[in-house]
Amino acid sequence: MQAFTRWLMRALKPAVAIPTLAALIFSSLLGLVVVDRLDQAHQQAVQHTFAQETGEVTLRIEERLKAYKQVLNGARALLQASREVSRSEWQSYVAALHLPVNYPGIQGVGFAAHVSADQLARHEGRIRAEGFPDYRITPPGPRSEYGAIVYLEPFDWRNQRAFGYDMLSEPVRREAMIRAQQLGVPALSGKVRLVQETTIDPQPGVLLYMPVFRQGADLGTPAQRERAFIGWVYGPFRMNDLIAGTLGDTGPRIRLRIYDGHDTRPETLLFDSHPDLDSPAALSDRTLLELDSRVWTLVFDSTPRPTPNHTTGHRLEAGAIVLICGLLVLLTASLAAARSRARELDRISASLRSSEARYSTLVNLSRDGIAALDTELHFSFLNPQLLRLLGHPEARLIGTPFTALWPPGDPASRSRFLARLLRGEPATYEQTLLTADGSCLTAIVTDAPHLDKDGRLQGVILSVTDISDRKASEERIHYLATHDSLTGLANRASFLDQMDTSLLMARRQHSRFALLYLDLDHFKEVNDSLGHAAGDILLIETAQRMRQCLRASDLLARQGGDEFMALLHDVGGMNEALAVAEKIRRTINAPYVLDGKETLVSVSIGIALYPDHGTDLDSLTRRADAAMYRTKSIGRNGASAAVTRRTPP
Repeated sequence: MQAFTRWLMRALKPAVAIPTLAALIFSSLLGLVVVDRLDQAHQQAVQHTFAQETGEVTLRIEERLKAYKQVLNGARALLQASREVSRSEWQSYVAALHLPVNYPGIQGVGFAAHVSADQLARHEGRIRAEGFPDYRITPPGPRSEYGAIVYLEPFDWRNQRAFGYDMLSEPVRREAMIRAQQLGVPALSGKVRLVQETTIDPQPGVLLYMPVFRQGADLGTPAQRERAFIGWVYGPFRMNDLIAGTLGDTGPRIRLRIYDGHDTRPETLLFDSHPDLDSPAALSDRTLLELDSRVWTLVFDSTPRPTPNHTTGHRLEAGAIVLICGLLVLLTASLAAARSRARELDRISASLRSSEARYSTLVNLSRDGIAALDTELHFSFLNPQLLRLLGHPEARLIGTPFTALWPPGDPASRSRFLARLLRGEPATYEQTLLTADGSCLTAIVTDAPHLDKDGRLQGVILSVTDISDRKASEERIHYLATHDSLTGLANRASFLDQMDTSLLMARRQHSRFALLYLDLDHFKEVNDSLGHAAGDILLIETAQRMRQCLRASDLLARQGGDEFMALLHDVGGMNEALAVAEKIRRTINAPYVLDGKETLVSVSIGIALYPDHGTDLDSLTRRADAAMYRTKSIGRNGASAAVTRRTPP
């Protein structure tokens, strides 16, 4: 440096050499600062990306378990909405969920009955009578209570290993089951080995329990919950299968370990995405995830992988900066400025090309539909996913208004849509779109309008997410929760809910309606002689015959077993209700052809009128039920009116 300074002083005049030397020293110091700042920025970017990716993985795990809890909620609703759920009904419900496709990781959906010691023999006899002659609760041995698995679908070879297993006999499972029973809330178990496991690919497991109580029971105190308790709806999970897929494309870069509880000892390890990795991690993070009264500890470590030598790149950039600074001092201002502009333009161009390439890749490979609208709200661009969803060729949609894909009608919605975009207000909403084959697509649409500095609309970016399958699943779950799966009629819970609405309308309009309780006579003999399959056919045809006897405004429901309920709106009096009952009785008395044989059954009917026999749901149902049993006591195959309320003097 001293030799260079002496040479510079000799080559240039002092008036030029001193400022030049000062500029050179300043440029060198600036280069060192730039290198340091680049290193810091790179490290911060790496840490931020790691934190963002681990947060997304944690959220995906939490959302997956929430979705699986909704599956168990639906199963519990099915149990509580029906007086009795048969094994075939349970199988149909679980099959409709398509567990391997929609809910990977869950081994099945099951129900464990709560059996006291004095009920053990009767319980085992009942299950054996269903076609399982070798059924018994395992492990054997006397206990005060049992939590026996009676339903577990899909009933494949793995799940058949768990049929009849007493989960209360194992301490870890028992703790979660008792917690769910006593508190009345879902409870997640600790680490267990599932009964379904074999020596092939064994995995740690956990179980999620939901208590099931008798419908309508008071659950205000622990004692009341204990009396009303009937069992647990539960789901067994193999941890490797459950967590698979939540890491996404971060799997090669991040090692995830999940521990049961706060301890990170080997015996509490539930899942390890890289079990063979033992090298130290450059980045680590630890997160506590609370799941249904239980804590999981999530430990994230970065994995060693080939990465470009960012430090060398930063230092080369800094060296270039120092060189440029020296050239700026030594060369003329115009040449230095020209060089600087040329380098900057080249860097900006490369950045723009890179950004454009990344944006194009993201848009074209996106799993969501993405589109651009012009100032007239016509399509100017659609990515391949949106074209696949809509089924139209690109040429057909370019220049077409977005609202042309909306179902016809409701011009007010179109006006509000346009007015909002003109105000520059983004929104996310559910929208039905028409596809090329005429079907409807349910989607979540997010629009982002762009206004210029004068507030004029320049265009709109749309994001379209197809939720048709999710909507269909939600509607299917709602249907199973409110309808009888055998006959397709409303179930008892749905019927009583609609009857509440009818009561309000009748009070407001001062009108009458009739409540009919119907019970098939001799149905048990049909079941015993011809089998349950014939009994199911008889119930289905009976429901169809009853429907034909009622008006479209009337409501018919299956209460359970061979019992039905009907609600006749706007009746003039008991004679009109008795006429409908007689029509039903004659229709039911017509022969049924079951298994190639004519079979006869009859029906006993009880009728209660609003407001003659009661002004609330409880009194009307009690009086209609009593009238039905009075019909049975006087010979069946008829109809009886409820006893009129006595008015206090």
